[in-house]
Amino acid sequence: MAELKVSLAGGDAAKRELLLREAIRTRLMELLSLDSIEDDGNFLELGLNSLSALELTKNLMAITEMEIPLVTIVDHPTAAQLAGHLAGEYSGTGESVPK
Repeated sequence: MAELKVSLAGGDAAKRELLLREAIRTRLMELLSLDSIEDDGNFLELGLNSLSALELTKNLMAITEMEIPLVTIVDHPTAAQLAGHLAGEYSGTGESVPK
């Protein structure tokens, strides 16, 4: 996890989004006992519930050292959307990373 924090701090917005996307998918696969998750897979359709959403949020806060409201998971319900949002927040722009 420390290596990811260093990479997030040293990377540009696009690199942060890529790293966050991978971290989100990995954590979600662990929480939901899934073999794979697509970037555009909807969290709720994959089986995320309120307890696992809370756990995912806690994990992401530990990784990013950001305060992430639980509603962020609902507002950005795919790995791609959530990673874009968090990368924008991490960089201080508050905007998703442009594609």
